[in-house]
Amino acid sequence: MTQATPVKEKRWIKHLIGGGITVLCLGAILRLVNVSEVMDALAHFHWHYLILGVASLGFGYAVRILRWSIMLSAEGAPVGFKNCAEPFLGAIALNNVLPFRLGDVIRALVFPSAMGVTKTAATTSLVVERLIDLVTLLTCLAVGVLAIQSIDIPPALRQTALILAVLGGVTLAIGFFFSSSFARLFKLWGGSNEREPKKLSGVFLAIAGLFESFDVMSRPRVLGLMLLLSMLVWAGESGLFYFALKGLGLDVNPLMALLVMAITTLSTLAPSSPGYVGPFHLAAFTAVTLIGGTSAQAGSYAVIVHLALWVPTTIVGALAIWSRPALFKAARK
Repeated sequence: MTQATPVKEKRWIKHLIGGGITVLCLGAILRLVNVSEVMDALAHFHWHYLILGVASLGFGYAVRILRWSIMLSAEGAPVGFKNCAEPFLGAIALNNVLPFRLGDVIRALVFPSAMGVTKTAATTSLVVERLIDLVTLLTCLAVGVLAIQSIDIPPALRQTALILAVLGGVTLAIGFFFSSSFARLFKLWGGSNEREPKKLSGVFLAIAGLFESFDVMSRPRVLGLMLLLSMLVWAGESGLFYFALKGLGLDVNPLMALLVMAITTLSTLAPSSPGYVGPFHLAAFTAVTLIGGTSAQAGSYAVIVHLALWVPTTIVGALAIWSRPALFKAARK
């Protein structure tokens, strides 16, 4: 009981921090918008654009699943698209309703047994996926702020976006090109010194295994395909943001949608309540006002895009889990 209490307290602190950030973000938006004007903007939204946006989002998620199956197959176990579809979509749905991206944890540690892959391969693929997505998003942010000349973007934001993109690219390159060296180093630490505590040696060997899988997934052919697919992933997702902007009647181009998508998606890294409520809405609101939208348009846009992202992925993911109950057999064991 004495050991469990501090863990529970830490969890409650995390929940309180996430909930506090959500409340602060929503409070900031409410101070900046007129609710009646937002409702009026929603009433005049051209909803047929949302159908095109959700279709574009669906394309992006299909490419995500294909990318994951290729990464897992690079480890030597052939994993088809269908075998990856249910666990991937199920994890997305769980991320939408559970705190701290627990869906990702379940995808890495629980679902692999039903897929016929190792937990090490699933965890490594998740890390590689997140790193590539982060670098791609930072690149989208840099491209947006540097290429768009029709809006007044603060110079500090342009410089920050460029620096973050460069740092992200350098970090990714170091991880990919030196993963085999890191694997050998951690394997040496884990197995050479018998006086090391067994738990610490086990951790070192586990990290070595991750870097070995990382090395396999970062081979030039696989890496090049991953980068290409990642661009298609975020092109599909930016389509939703673009069509939602068009639905509000805003005169925008795809580069503006790319900028809005990058700012909004990066905001989900901040702690919040399940579903990224709060930071997502404030970031979307800020991005739309940055490209010239009114506060009413920005407020309605934040609501529409969040629902367009959350509702379809949650429903489809829940259906995927329901259709394949064997995904949770490791948890039952």
